[in-house]
Amino acid sequence: MDESDNQLPRSRAAIERLERALQRLEGVTAHHNGDLFLEGELRRAHEDYRRLDEASRLVEARLDGAIGRLTLILEE
Repeated sequence: MDESDNQLPRSRAAIERLERALQRLEGVTAHHNGDLFLEGELRRAHEDYRRLDEASRLVEARLDGAIGRLTLILEE
């Protein structure tokens, strides 16, 4: 259980770092309107962020369920 507790904060921290990176990319893109490469990179970064956020939420829900089941078993 300790390991899963450590994993969640790290995954959240990784998502927060990715979000900050996206914000920096958006700032760069705003200065270089029309730069197709940067626009493509930004689009891919947004897609990556969405997938990571979705995966993180799924893992979090599954871990919560497993912890809940273990808690019930231990209480019996």
